[in-house]
Amino acid sequence: MSLPEFLINGYKDWKENIYPKKKELLDILFKEGQKPKAMIITCCDSRVNITKIFNGEIGDFFVYRNIANLIPSFNLKDLNDGVHPAIEYGIENLKIKDLIILGHSNCGGIKHAYQLLSGQIKNNNKKIDRWVENIKPSFIKLEKNQNNEKNIKSLEKLSIINSISNLLTSVEINKLVTDRKLKIHGIWFDLKTGNLEYYNQSQNKFKNLT
Repeated sequence: MSLPEFLINGYKDWKENIYPKKKELLDILFKEGQKPKAMIITCCDSRVNITKIFNGEIGDFFVYRNIANLIPSFNLKDLNDGVHPAIEYGIENLKIKDLIILGHSNCGGIKHAYQLLSGQIKNNNKKIDRWVENIKPSFIKLEKNQNNEKNIKSLEKLSIINSISNLLTSVEINKLVTDRKLKIHGIWFDLKTGNLEYYNQSQNKFKNLT
């Protein structure tokens, strides 16, 4: 079994045309190790390109992806999800000071959660069904008079807020935030317009970054 042709061609183009320009930076990162400016927890969605969105460079961001950019509570007995060890490594080993949860519009994971929790589709106890159960605290906060489209958009943002709350269930993270050694940020990315909305925790609302 061989790699798809588009991957081979893409690699060849990168190695010949881009790698030479980045070689010096890659040499530094290899010798000195990574020192990312921030950790970003975001969705697996292929349309969310973190480095491009923030006009970043190789080594700028420590990125963890999962379905719907979720962070379960640290109080749960089973934390075998991957995101908690990644957060621990980012904070303790890489000494990251800014932790960002970045959600986005038109999120398939959030839509699946909404349809599941509202009874529009059946729970087949698949892994994704069990995973999006983490969104339930956000789902129950939805306004009942909104249509499905508005509810899903609201859920995309409420889920980010819920993940921030879940982060703070960690005693260690809570102390770092209290001592102002760690900042937690919530961002929602609109795929259609390219706009970013930043969660203002004191006002409990998202505001356009631009």
